[in-house]
Amino acid sequence: MSRPSLFPQSRYTPHKCSPPPSRGPAMPADLRDRLRAALNQPSRDLPAARSESVTGLPDLSGLGGHWFQSPHGPGYVIESVYEAGHMHGRIPLHRALALDTASLAAQCRDERLAAEHPRDFLYVDTETTGLGGAGAMVFLAGVARFDGSLLRLRQYLLPSPQYEGGLLGGLHDDIERARALVSYNGKSFDLPMLEARYILARQRPAFRHLPHLDLLHPNRRLFRGRFDSHRLAHMEVELLGFEREADCPSHEVPERYFRFARTSDPTHILPVLRHNAWDVLSLVALAAHLAAVCEGAESPFAAARAAEYAGDLALAVTHYEAALEAGLGRAERLEAMAHAARACRRLERLDQAERWWLAMIAEPRSRLLAPYVELAMLAEHQHRDRARALAYVDEALALVRRGLARPGSPNSQTSVAALEKRRQRLIRGVSSG
Repeated sequence: MSRPSLFPQSRYTPHKCSPPPSRGPAMPADLRDRLRAALNQPSRDLPAARSESVTGLPDLSGLGGHWFQSPHGPGYVIESVYEAGHMHGRIPLHRALALDTASLAAQCRDERLAAEHPRDFLYVDTETTGLGGAGAMVFLAGVARFDGSLLRLRQYLLPSPQYEGGLLGGLHDDIERARALVSYNGKSFDLPMLEARYILARQRPAFRHLPHLDLLHPNRRLFRGRFDSHRLAHMEVELLGFEREADCPSHEVPERYFRFARTSDPTHILPVLRHNAWDVLSLVALAAHLAAVCEGAESPFAAARAAEYAGDLALAVTHYEAALEAGLGRAERLEAMAHAARACRRLERLDQAERWWLAMIAEPRSRLLAPYVELAMLAEHQHRDRARALAYVDEALALVRRGLARPGSPNSQTSVAALEKRRQRLIRGVSSG
């Protein structure tokens, strides 16, 4: 059956139509071949017939996988199994089976995650031929989930572009059985890339409705200022104690795939398969590590940030106090005091908040104006002591005039204009009182 034209015929037929220009006689085949040989161009052979039978597909057994049949065509998958006691760095995989999903749900702001069991999480990582655009393809998708006490890893590989339907079809079946997704930067990269490929293949993505824990965002937020980079490979070393040996660098991954697609030589793609498997195992270990951080078992300061982000201010104050007792650097110490003071103010523990603001002022070279403004507000509104409030504002302005403190933005409470306005109002209040 002939395909319908993309451009339907117009109902208007011109009365006069000049005949199309003649293209001349066709070039003889032998002349065309001689010209190609002179220009070092390969001859255009007929495309190889595509076999839809799995048994008739190329032998890729050297990769350790097998062909399978999906409703959208054949695909190739490599399956691996890891025992629950397998150590990925310092983290045994079985810790991911005992996650507190409620704490993880609070870190990704998706309450649906709290109702799911960790065995129903699907850990997802992809390798692509580029960073984006319609021409970039997902040539390897690694997914893992627990089956009892075993972690089963499936890596869907694209031997050549014609088998993309099989890769997407096999991946669809795994995603459809999952109740939640876990990735690292998957919200910004992996899933949009997969969604684009599903749409181009006229298939419906199965992951749009699933809760998604993207580990990049909580790790970047909880460990802000602690690491120079939050790339997965760096976080593996810092948080998991896992160092890759003879790993395939990320920038080599596309070229290795192209070589494999041209030659079918497994030596080109095997390092990429190992690289992807390590990525997926790191997702499992990082999920377990994040849950431990939220419980306060790893870092009190990170636990305080997690509790504050989750809205548990009382727990955040407890963790900030523990972090300060354990010892922090100067920047983290000031941050812990400021956040503990704000949390206490919101909890209406005003005496405790006041102690934290005073402690910030007592810190050597703190030179922050916010504690003076906060103390001035407490003195004026809580203690009804306008004279003391005025003294705090005068101290703040003196620091600015001496160049020891930087004023805030024009619309902030710590700007010079806001401080002067507060000072004049307090002077009038003191004079009238």
